[in-house]
Amino acid sequence: MKKEAKKHDLVKIAGIMVLISVLLTWLIPQGMFQNGSLSVGDITRVGIFDFFTYGLLGMYYFTVLVTFLFVLGGFYQVLSKTGGYQKLTDKIAKTFKGKEILFALVVSFLIAALSAVTNEYILLISVAPLIITIARKMNLDKLTAFNITFGSILIGVLGSIYSPKVVGLSVSYLTTDYNTLMWAKLVIFALSFLAYNTFTVLHLIKTKKSSKKDEQIEELFVSEETTAKTKVWPLVVVLSIFFVVAILAYLPWESVFKITWFTKATESITTFKILDEPIFGYILGSSLLAFGKWDIFGIQVLMLITTLVIKWIYKIKFDEFLEAYGEGFKKVGKLVVLLLLCYLVLEFAVMFPVLPTIVDWIVGLSSKFNVLLSTISGLLSSMFTVEYQYTANLIGTYLVSTFADYKEQIALMLQSTFGLASMFTPSSAILLVGLGYLGITYKEWMKYIWKFLLIMFAVIIIIMLIIC
Repeated sequence: MKKEAKKHDLVKIAGIMVLISVLLTWLIPQGMFQNGSLSVGDITRVGIFDFFTYGLLGMYYFTVLVTFLFVLGGFYQVLSKTGGYQKLTDKIAKTFKGKEILFALVVSFLIAALSAVTNEYILLISVAPLIITIARKMNLDKLTAFNITFGSILIGVLGSIYSPKVVGLSVSYLTTDYNTLMWAKLVIFALSFLAYNTFTVLHLIKTKKSSKKDEQIEELFVSEETTAKTKVWPLVVVLSIFFVVAILAYLPWESVFKITWFTKATESITTFKILDEPIFGYILGSSLLAFGKWDIFGIQVLMLITTLVIKWIYKIKFDEFLEAYGEGFKKVGKLVVLLLLCYLVLEFAVMFPVLPTIVDWIVGLSSKFNVLLSTISGLLSSMFTVEYQYTANLIGTYLVSTFADYKEQIALMLQSTFGLASMFTPSSAILLVGLGYLGITYKEWMKYIWKFLLIMFAVIIIIMLIIC
């Protein structure tokens, strides 16, 4: 019974967060930012039909994220069927055997750095199963595996530098610039990475000395044992191309770095004519976007094409291929439920906007801009908004209008508190999907991470005091 309760811990904690967001609509009136001031309306409560209606609408509003998890499940289930995948992960694990700390730090830095600059940090989940497979074969525990994958994605969000998904939204909503307070962004990224990985290394050393059975990774996509002679190099080539294309496709070449080469190259290819017809444009389709402009659908198409190539190389029968995808879909089912619960919190926060009213009350406790009160407001709001654009939209514009002289500081504060909240709030999609993937309870995570959270909250406050 205790084990079963532990199994559904994350669903329960996410459900509690949903109920809290509903309860707030029964107690606090809506607030809307209009014409330079906050307009407080009536209390509009979430009823029973509202609850289930928005629950179902979540699958419609966020279909792209649901399909992303399903395709990811199928992708890795197909990979696990190939002997090449098993041998590849075995070889990497053997290479880093005895160098676990180096492996953890290198992987964590690469993922965090990409997360801090990429267009879509959620796509980095696509590399997590591969890293976790290698971590399991290195006998690393599940918490370490989480730290260097899902946790590192969140570190990149916390210390976001150029990510259009975070910084870019501050540029759009709060009229700042990508290079605004760059030194402060770099300091936050560096300190968060160092503090986070200090705890990771200490934990890794501790578990290496005495590893408990229940701390070991129970992997979702276990590689099948094989004694057949299978070539590894074709898989290495295919996966290398996959990851290189994925990285190039999601870096903000034009929007941030002002590099238009990929856009021009894509236009040249799709418009190139043979016998007065743009043949390549017909073949590639009108949905093809230039590198730097891909959305979440793009990575899914890339995964589907990659699995078809792997099927052909390793001669996987079509029936086995479909069965593998079906198995993969089934395995990520719980993760999809957790994702939708997180976004249900967001739906209530946006459709029944009580957060602006709460923030107005908090910041109103001081007659002028107050670093502590504003940071608390940013952290509280981010606990319910799941994605940064909704934090910036719901309270960012309000704060910037109210304290116009501090808009750059407010932008930095909001993106930092959003990243910090994402590391503990039960409405953080990446957090709950990662914990669910590795079978880590919310209690276990909070017991581990609370010291880091306090340290980084203090760091954000100190930096805010310096720049204000």
